[in-house]
Amino acid sequence: MNGKELVLSAIRYEKAERTPVSVLDGYTWMMKQNGMSFQQLFDMEDSRAADFILGIYEDLGSDMIFSNGQCSGAVKAAMGGEVDYSGVGVPAAAKKLPLAKPEDIRAFNVDEVFDKTVKEPVFAYLSRQQRLFNDRAGSEKLICSFGLGPLTMAAGMLGMQPLMMAMYEDPDEVKYLLEFGVELTIKMAKEQTENGATAISLADPLSSINLISDDTFAEFSLPGIKRICEEMKAYDRDMPIMLHICGNTTSRLAPLTGTGIDIFSVDSIDLDEAFKVADKDYALFGNLSTTEVMLTKTPEEIDAMAKERIAVGKKYNGFILAPGCDLAPDTPKANILAMTKAARG
Repeated sequence: MNGKELVLSAIRYEKAERTPVSVLDGYTWMMKQNGMSFQQLFDMEDSRAADFILGIYEDLGSDMIFSNGQCSGAVKAAMGGEVDYSGVGVPAAAKKLPLAKPEDIRAFNVDEVFDKTVKEPVFAYLSRQQRLFNDRAGSEKLICSFGLGPLTMAAGMLGMQPLMMAMYEDPDEVKYLLEFGVELTIKMAKEQTENGATAISLADPLSSINLISDDTFAEFSLPGIKRICEEMKAYDRDMPIMLHICGNTTSRLAPLTGTGIDIFSVDSIDLDEAFKVADKDYALFGNLSTTEVMLTKTPEEIDAMAKERIAVGKKYNGFILAPGCDLAPDTPKANILAMTKAARG
């Protein structure tokens, strides 16, 4: 079985010849390790850049490939914001956000923003790259598009602190903003599917229990996650959808059942308990902490910890071994290889 088949087997909770393994995104790590900025990557000729990225994923032994990771910057630019991609080995930085207050979104039309987004040079570049990923590796590995969950998409337009304040001071306007962002996310997910994505990956770190309560999650975040899944399953019922939320996501496990996600990317939580709560509704992806494990442990320690998680996963079959979040830029390559080797044997 190839990597793509292994991941799909995990989603179906089928027994497979080995546990699938993957990094989560990893682009900032790639840039840091190669002394590059994202702008330098975007300036590469398309074919060379695609081979560069695919070569790293292959070298690391990842069964999944992530693409379009900077497309949220194209959204900001399409709405009048500014993004700096010039930092070496660091994420893109928003220099100017499109909105000053939640109600500013009412000046925008979602169809117009989408049309401008797909014409932005960064999004157009990433779309070409995604098609090359599919052409060169789509039969062997899952090609995951990138999208933002409801709260994180809204924060990308308004800013995290203003959004958090507005959720309490002006919840109706925030919900309108969230609906706008969800609609835009759906349009972008469909566009990425047309451009070669074979899975949808959503990141919603602002839905972390470290930032919002369970009740706030249920009110503001969960409805949008459900709508994205419903729309994408209606568009392509076989399209896998993965969701990542940072931190201790134990209290998110039960609410996410029945939403339509196929994979839940989790950090440091009890896998046995998580599988019991998930009850085969979605596969689990993780959960080697990026800071407490991948960044700081030795390869030998990571090998042992990875094998412990593989053993738990084999009891249920619906498991993909991975870091608990995006790789820290200074993560030793030997540690990543220790993780993937543990799964590959």
